Amino acid sequence: MKFGLHFLLSCAPDQSAALRVRDTIEQAVYGERLGFESVWPVEQHFLSEISVMPAPMLLLAAIAERTRTMRLGTGVVQLPLNHPLRVAEEVATLDVLSGGRAELGVGRGADAVHFNGFGVPLTESRDRLVEGLRLLEAALGGEPFSFDGVFHPVDRPLSIAPRPVQRALPIRIAANSRETAELAGRLGHPVLLAAHINPLEQLRQIVPAYLTALSDAGHEPGPDAITLLLPVHVAETERAVVRDTRPMLSLYQQLLTYKINGGLAAAPPNLPEAEKARYRAILAAIDALTLEEMRASRAVFGTPDECAQRLGKIADELSVGRFICWFNLGGRRTHSQVVAAMELFATEVIPRVPDPAAAPATVSATVSATVSATVSATVV
Repeated sequence: MKFGLHFLLSCAPDQSAALRVRDTIEQAVYGERLGFESVWPVEQHFLSEISVMPAPMLLLAAIAERTRTMRLGTGVVQLPLNHPLRVAEEVATLDVLSGGRAELGVGRGADAVHFNGFGVPLTESRDRLVEGLRLLEAALGGEPFSFDGVFHPVDRPLSIAPRPVQRALPIRIAANSRETAELAGRLGHPVLLAAHINPLEQLRQIVPAYLTALSDAGHEPGPDAITLLLPVHVAETERAVVRDTRPMLSLYQQLLTYKINGGLAAAPPNLPEAEKARYRAILAAIDALTLEEMRASRAVFGTPDECAQRLGKIADELSVGRFICWFNLGGRRTHSQVVAAMELFATEVIPRVPDPAAAPATVSATVSATVSATVSATVV
């Protein structure tokens, strides 16, 4: 079982963006010493309260210089907002700088504020993701390529330089919907799931859809085919857990409400009503979320024993090979508080996480039963 670190870098008006970035680098460096094997900063734009990290590969390059073994993943690059060839060049450069430690996490993105800012129609996001993935595969394949694309055609053969150190640089797709999970499966890529976006009951539907599509396309799941990002907090007593996480949840609800309302206000008139309804449903669910519900379905908050048992159960049920831990939900935990939680998690939780009943690459009994009853995915 692998454990990584997630960084959103929310920055309130009374916080310093420069300090948030420096603290993040220090936390990542210390995380490697504690045994966390990877780090995953986001790509967000234009809303400092949400994040002050528009360029995750720049941050990862800084972390690369101060680490030796830590995997360096983007969590995630919003592919429709970026030219895929530029993304390929940058991740290849990061791979060279780090001695072969880069991982490319990509996603569709869905925030109208981002798309409007870059002049990209939000309604093209899925088509741009699909085309961008195929162009990325060609660019990182190691051979000269041309590409017949709608958004980014390559008429004459090109080769990116430098080439990555890794022969097959991992491309991981953020799958926040069944459709994207099935796309990732058909293309044979591992997925990044997020429990704070899709609670466990929804992930129990997304994972079988992904594994079915993967199998139908003739691909075998690797040991970390499924990576799960989730908010994490560990404390010595139940009282301390509640004391710490109640304000974290409240701040997270405020931030997400601000982000989704802003996105809906900026959404284009031709955005399908079903898409708008999906975000309104997310907003309503988050607004009504209690701490008890958060702990049950979207996060791992608890004492060391409780966290270890929960993680083992989730890994077994959803075939998770890697957890990415978000220790600063809400963005207001101090550097020392985040580091203390990381230390307690590394020393008291990770060693106690039980081995899943099945290896991560093997579908657990629950998921297997669902997969066998699932009709093969329809190509979108």
